[in-house]
Amino acid sequence: MTKTRNTGSLQFKSFGLVLQALVILAKKGNACSSCEIAELLSSEATLLRRILAKLTREHILVTREGRDGGYMLNKDPEDLTLAEIYRALEVGESCNKAVNDTMCVNDFGVQMKAACGDILEEMDRSVLGVLEQYTVADMVRKAGY
Repeated sequence: MTKTRNTGSLQFKSFGLVLQALVILAKKGNACSSCEIAELLSSEATLLRRILAKLTREHILVTREGRDGGYMLNKDPEDLTLAEIYRALEVGESCNKAVNDTMCVNDFGVQMKAACGDILEEMDRSVLGVLEQYTVADMVRKAGY
């Protein structure tokens, strides 16, 4: 089975929702249900569960069942980088791949792929480089939550 990725701005909306949810979880410090998080985010619990499932598969979150159950961070917020979250959500379809998919298959398209390749790879590295500099704990502090 081939992995599929979100497309368009939906992928970044997922990243935005997850950042907010992780700030809530970091601040709360114990289990928090998807309904509780969704209410705080004015979002839908079903959508949030789908997104948070990816972080659970990557061991960024753990879930606890039962009356007092919910989601909890599996890592100290000081050690959890935004790049790790970005990668876990598979948000980052590379600029290189996305742009290359728009290039035509004739000689001009081949020339354009060659011309853009290094620039687009540098853009991909830059995004992850910036996100590596910040943690969930930084987001908690910045949000003043």
